[in-house]
Parts: sequence; C-alpha cells; structure tokens
Amino acid sequence: MDKKENTNQPILQVKNISKVFPGVKALTDISIDFYPGEVHALLGENGAGKSTLIKIISGVYTPTEGKVIFENQEKHYKNPGEALDCGISVIHQELSIANELSVAENIYVGREPSTGKKGFILNRKRMEQDAQKALDFMGVDIKSTDIAGKLSAAQQQMIEIAKVITRNSKLVIMDEPTSSLSDSEIEALFKQVELLKKNNVAIIYITHRLKELPVIADRVTILRDGQFVKSCLFKDITEAEIVANMVGREISDYYNQQEHTRRKEMLRVENLTVEGLFKDISFTAYQGEILGVAGLVGAKRTEVMETIFADRKKTSGKVYVQGEEVHLKSPRDAIAHKIGFVTEDRRRTGLMLEASIKNNIVLPSLKMTKKKGGILNPKWEKQVCDEYFGKLKIKAPNMNTLIKNLSGGNQQKVILAKWLVAQSEILILDEPTRGIDVNAKAEFYGLMNAFVEEGGCIVMVSSEMPEILGVSDRVMVMREGVKCGELAKEEATEYRIMQLASIQSEA
Repeated sequence: MDKKENTNQPILQVKNISKVFPGVKALTDISIDFYPGEVHALLGENGAGKSTLIKIISGVYTPTEGKVIFENQEKHYKNPGEALDCGISVIHQELSIANELSVAENIYVGREPSTGKKGFILNRKRMEQDAQKALDFMGVDIKSTDIAGKLSAAQQQMIEIAKVITRNSKLVIMDEPTSSLSDSEIEALFKQVELLKKNNVAIIYITHRLKELPVIADRVTILRDGQFVKSCLFKDITEAEIVANMVGREISDYYNQQEHTRRKEMLRVENLTVEGLFKDISFTAYQGEILGVAGLVGAKRTEVMETIFADRKKTSGKVYVQGEEVHLKSPRDAIAHKIGFVTEDRRRTGLMLEASIKNNIVLPSLKMTKKKGGILNPKWEKQVCDEYFGKLKIKAPNMNTLIKNLSGGNQQKVILAKWLVAQSEILILDEPTRGIDVNAKAEFYGLMNAFVEEGGCIVMVSSEMPEILGVSDRVMVMREGVKCGELAKEEATEYRIMQLASIQSEA
C-alpha cells in the first residue's frame, strides 16, 4: 500500500480524551483518527502518555473525559476482554507466551474449539489444523504442534500475530515489537505488518526506533507531556522535526560528543575464551575513553562482557585491571575491583522491580554501608541516594518510589547511580539506551561523558550503529564469537563496521 492520504473513514477515533490519576493528569484533550490499512506510529518520550492512551483504547482504563469511537459507535469498554471481542488486539513488548504450551494452545488460549454435545471436550485436531492454517497463511516456518518456549523471540512474535489473524482483529496495537529482534527478524515482522495492512487491519505502532519509520509508517502522531503535539502523514515530516516535536526543543548535539583524553590502561583482556561461545578475545580499554563494541546478533558480545564480570566462567584467558592480573570468581569479586555492569535486560537482571530506588542504588555497596556488627547505616544510604537522585536528575516523587513505576530512562539512571555509588572505575554498558526515548538517551550520553571525563573507563556494547559511531572513541568489532577488527574513531564508518561484522575479512 502506498503511503498516501487515506480516503477511507477512520475505524477508530479518540475524541477529547483526558485521563486523571490521583495527583497526575496523564492525558489532556487528545483527539486522533486511525484508519484501516495504515500503520499509525504513536511517538513520544517515556511519560508522554502513549501507554495511557493505548490502555484506554484497549479497555484497561476508562477515560476521565472524552470518547472512544470504534466503527462509528461510541464504546465504553469495562475490561480488555470487551475490546478484544470488538476486534482490538494488543501485542505487548513483553510477550504473553506460555512456554510450556504448544503453538496452537497459545494461539487459541481461552477460546479453544470444543466438541461433544455440551462442548466440554477439547477438539485438539481442529485447533491444531486451524492454527496451522493461520501460520501457513503468514508464510512462516512454524508447526502448530511445536512447544512455544523452544522458539526464538521472533517466532514467538509470529505466534502473537497468528492470534490476531485467528481473531479477525480489525485494529492491532504493537508496543515496541522490535525491541528484542535482530535485523533479519525485524524484516520478517514487517512482512507480517504488510500482510495485515493488505487485509485492511489498522495498526497502531509504538517505537523509539526512528530509523524504522521510513520502512513501516504511513502516518505519525506525536505526544508530549500527555498532550497532542502533531499528527500528519509520515512523508510530510522529517526525522529532525519528529525529534524536535517529541522533546519540545532542538537537539543540536544529540550524542553530546566530546573530545576525550586517553590516559592509563584500566582493563586488558588477553585471549579470553569460553568454549562453544567465543575464542581468543583480546582488547585494552583506557581511562578517559569509551570503547564501543559492535557486531550483529550472534556475535557473542554480551557473553564476553558477562565473562569479564565473572558472571560466566571462562575456559581460558587472562583479565587485567589497572595492569595487574585478576582472578575473578564471581560478580562480587568484579565489584570489589571497581567494575560495574549495566546489563542488557535491566528489568530482569539489572533491577529489583519491587524494591525502592534507594534499595536498588545501595545494593552493590552494602559492605560500605554496614556499621560494626553488620547493621545497615541509614544515614549513609540517605546521603548517597540524595546526592545521586539530584546529580542524575532522576524523575520520581522520592527515593522510596518503587523502581517498577519509573520510566525506562529513569530506571537506567538508577542502574548507573548504583555503580557510581559503588565507586566503579570501569563500566561495562550492554545496550545501555535500549527502550528509552530520545531525550533520555541524550541525557544518558551526557552522564557517560561526565564519567569518563572524571577518570572512568567505559566499554559499551550497542547494536545501534548511530550510537556506536556517535559515542565511541574506538570501536571493536566482533563476529560469531571472534574479534574481527578494531577501528579508531576517524576510521569508523557504518560501511566499515558492517564489512567487518558480516564478511570474512583479513582485517
């Protein structure tokens, strides 16, 4: 479908929608039209109101004011099930897959076909046949009898889309659907989106990856601070205009680039190997610099960083910290040697979601906070939390706020704060800005620069090419568990990095 003005009637209209929570006005007078056969990108920083709006559309929340009109009828959904029955489906960032069940059972969960006079007997054969028909229609190589937990993240996304197809959904909301997918998996997802469009399904698409918009978006709407900013065809707006509208100001130097001065050696890795994962990885990282680590999915960059941090046992090789060989047996040993690790999946491995900001910040430093007899020192905890709460501009009511209630960008600031409090001198950052908005990214880059200017050393793994090029002082490139090149800042280009990452090269 060409990206041109849609002359159809909107399938969904939100009119003058406002939503007030105790003490917070999340949305103010939002009006947007959504059309069948279009991908409508809903854009904005974390906290802009996107999640609140889609929860109103899908029946999770009731609007304080305004109307939801679906297929020319005003709707008052009491719960998500009613919205689902009307043809509104949501594919969440965190997939709702039951790993132990088969693909067919996942597709038809809660609406399994039955047989028998009273309909109490599961018709498994029909369920598997109908599920396979949907998968074949999508053109994906998945069997309806496969166990869902054994499939990749991309294949599990296909199961979610198969649910949509078997429900004959008319409107699909996709919330950050590509956040954990490789480039080839994203391409496969986009083919399914095109298939939905051809079947006249309306798609609301939420993403922080602006580079996806030229490929996927027909129309964009931008929200900021719970208010409507702009809605237009994608062809009528530039990326610079999108960013300016999202943050309410121009970002003249998005990556906060600064000249760094390389000083003494901080981290040296020699011939590090984990049998079956990666082999003979060697590099040096210095005080006062950011070493970027680039590579495609499957390059084993994360596994190398986990091994340096002693969260994974090495087969062979050596690690040196400030020129001295260290024998790290656990993350606790790494922390004692002033190494911090911001993991790729902050919600699973970087944070205690049910704990407060304060408890998360002081966790790696409990030895420092204890008085004699092992008693915690609340005065010290408050002092350091107050310092970094202000220094990193963490947006939250107070330091006793639960981490799960913070935006992605503020969660990432808390993770950084905990390693700064632990007096880390070497920071390993694995996909540090994944899932956070453009303004939060710019702030985080500023914090990274401040850390290295004050004598820190950063090793940053990133799959975002602009981030690698915009932030790094040097770039190490990996491919399939081996180091295949290292580039100085002036040598590093997207072409050269991709050449090293994807082609057998002598470099």
